Amino acid sequence: MKLFKLAGWTCLVCLTLVACRRSKSAPAANAVPASESAAALGIQPSALPDHKTLYAAINKYMGSNQGRAAKSLDELVEKGFLKPLPALPPGKRYDLDQRSVTLTIVDK
Repeated sequence: MKLFKLAGWTCLVCLTLVACRRSKSAPAANAVPASESAAALGIQPSALPDHKTLYAAINKYMGSNQGRAAKSLDELVEKGFLKPLPALPPGKRYDLDQRSVTLTIVDK
């Protein structure tokens, strides 16, 4: 009987942890891909990494870090997996959704 109670609590804890897990970098509802919003901010879209380059950088980073994803876009740049990105106007920042491999420009 105690074994069943322990198994039940273990399952409950596991399900709770799985259900509460959220992505740290969920894209904002108004997020527009950086390639589309860059020109309006005075940035050449060609200066931004494309989908293929982002995908390769994420994979290389994970391959050299035992499968751990980068904590931020800045970490990919600091470790040399991506070239530095053009500066943004005050109040804006880059955001990388690693699941969809989408670079966006969002408000800080």
